[in-house]
Amino acid sequence: MAMTMRVLKVFDLVGEFAIDDLAGEKVFAMLHPELLAGHSVELDFEGVRVVAPPFLSVALGKLFQDISATNIDRFFTATNLSQLDRTGLELVVESSKRYFTDPVYRAAVDTANAKVAAGEYDR
Repeated sequence: MAMTMRVLKVFDLVGEFAIDDLAGEKVFAMLHPELLAGHSVELDFEGVRVVAPPFLSVALGKLFQDISATNIDRFFTATNLSQLDRTGLELVVESSKRYFTDPVYRAAVDTANAKVAAGEYDR
């Protein structure tokens, strides 16, 4: 029996600007349960004009918190992305994999983020 792939259209969920964490949460809320259940999902970016890292970090990066990279690679695909946006997605994926698997890296990122949030970050 052939498995059906669920297609989530980003434009229908967030419009032409996939740029912030709120938009990312909408997509994550649809994508996460499907992947947890082992369903194949295509995230279709047709019609989306701008894709930004904060959106990608929430929509896709958070998936690695409780879904293995192997299962994400197996069940997830993104389509209709420009080469620049695909590169951004790849960077977010690699960073997220590391964040959720390397405790030293995770602690360093969390510390830096806390300093930025408190206005204490000094280059």
